[in-house]
Amino acid sequence: MAPFEVLRQAPETQRGFALLIVLWIFIVLFAVGAEFSGAMRQDVTATMNFAGETQSYYLATAAANRTFYRALIARDEASIDIPLEEQEEEPLIRVDGQWHREELWGAPVWVRITDESGKIPINLVTQGLLQQILANLGLDIDQADEITAGILDWRDEDDEVRVNGAETDYYLERARPYAAKNAPLDSLEELLLVKGVTWELYHGESEDFDIGLKHIFTVFNPRPVLNVRSSPPDVLQALFGLDEEQLAQLLEIRASGAGSLFGLLEPMLPDPALAELLSDEPPNILSVDVQAQMPNSAVAAHVAAVIDLGESNEGVYILRWYDQLPAADIGQGQDEFLQEAA
Repeated sequence: MAPFEVLRQAPETQRGFALLIVLWIFIVLFAVGAEFSGAMRQDVTATMNFAGETQSYYLATAAANRTFYRALIARDEASIDIPLEEQEEEPLIRVDGQWHREELWGAPVWVRITDESGKIPINLVTQGLLQQILANLGLDIDQADEITAGILDWRDEDDEVRVNGAETDYYLERARPYAAKNAPLDSLEELLLVKGVTWELYHGESEDFDIGLKHIFTVFNPRPVLNVRSSPPDVLQALFGLDEEQLAQLLEIRASGAGSLFGLLEPMLPDPALAELLSDEPPNILSVDVQAQMPNSAVAAHVAAVIDLGESNEGVYILRWYDQLPAADIGQGQDEFLQEAA
């Protein structure tokens, strides 16, 4: 007897039970198929993202090396000494701390070059100047004194605690204990270990602090000088306590090359003795940021380096290389490119 004939002759309850089993089998098969299909889509997406990210990474690395080469050419041609506004042709590099879009192999890259000698050397800054800068950032006297003392105690060689400062005994009582360094900072991120320095104060761009310590200080400036020719706006604002209008006027004057920049800035110094801090020299130690994103990639690649041009014929000295950095906020230029690519 055929199976369907048996099913037709079976009691009604048995036929209903058999139908339920068949339905459950179809549901399980559908769920398994859907899960398998979803897993396959995730694998395909992950593979495409990895390929796009890899391509973007090597594009960014190539653009960084091209920037190093252009910096050497600009140094040898002395065009790096000429203000951007006075150069007749398109400059090889722009040492202005701003993102600029370039093309490499038909793909867009964004490059930002900052003069490290245009920042304040954290290992050489004096107590008075440090207090003044922190006050200009919006800290009260007690906070500025505490952080100043903490930084000086961190970088000095002894274990003597300044007033409001901190040495190893203080840091050993933290949830994750560590010792005071008692040596110059090798990385600016060490400031996050110093008593009183918060994440918001270090990074800035928050409700309390527009400018962060990382935008002002550097560990790569080997001399107690500040190259005001190429100092980032954040440094000028924090050092001289400028408001937005004053800063805009100063940047306009600097860009036009009109008048003596020293003559404008020296009266703004909190202490006339700090006039020796100001310098107007060609950029020598550069921080280079490069970000690239291929049109078929959902992930941007961001690399950076600090290079010393020096006077050697052997090329640049890479003082530090930063690999696989988080994507930076380029702004409108990259947003427009991504919209066009989509």
